[in-house]
Amino acid sequence: MRNFIAVVVALYCSLALAPSCMGQQTSTYSLDGWNSLTLDKSTPEDATRMLGQPLSDKLDELRFRVIDKWITPRQKQKIFRVLTYKDAGEVARAELAFLENKLVRIHFVYGIKQFPAVDVKQKFGADFVPIKHRLRSDSRPSMYEGQKEGPAPQSYPLFYSEVSVTPRSMIFVRVGRAGVKEAYLGLVTKTKDPGYVYSLELISRTLAKT
Repeated sequence: MRNFIAVVVALYCSLALAPSCMGQQTSTYSLDGWNSLTLDKSTPEDATRMLGQPLSDKLDELRFRVIDKWITPRQKQKIFRVLTYKDAGEVARAELAFLENKLVRIHFVYGIKQFPAVDVKQKFGADFVPIKHRLRSDSRPSMYEGQKEGPAPQSYPLFYSEVSVTPRSMIFVRVGRAGVKEAYLGLVTKTKDPGYVYSLELISRTLAKT
């Protein structure tokens, strides 16, 4: 009887702790997906099976910064089903956008000083090209596809971007520099990829302008 009670207590504790353990899981990134969700393949049903019920589920437009010129004008139509989750693994917020029932964009937001920018390349196993201010007006995703990482800039602004383009995806990262005073003054830094990621997007190439 004593052994039976011990087993029941252990089972209860494991179930009680499961949600908190799930909340601390480390996310797994790939060039075209996140954990078991894949661009152009996964459905809203796949997302709810993996992450549970979302905080919100609505039709909305998509909003992009810096790379907005790369994206189809359809982004401004409220035709995307967007599921929003909070505290999904190491991500403070995740927005999953679906078009015609297929995942076309994942937008992550991270906590303060949670995701060092220097770790981005390792997490994806790909090269990222820094964008200090804005893209050229005539730029296209194909110009960055397969582009190797170049020499680090001598200085970085307070906020900067990085991009990696594959045949199936566009990965866009926004970074805030650590050391606001140095960044504001534009001082040279010898640290490569300084600061922390606060926003990251995995975007299907099907959303790129043709």
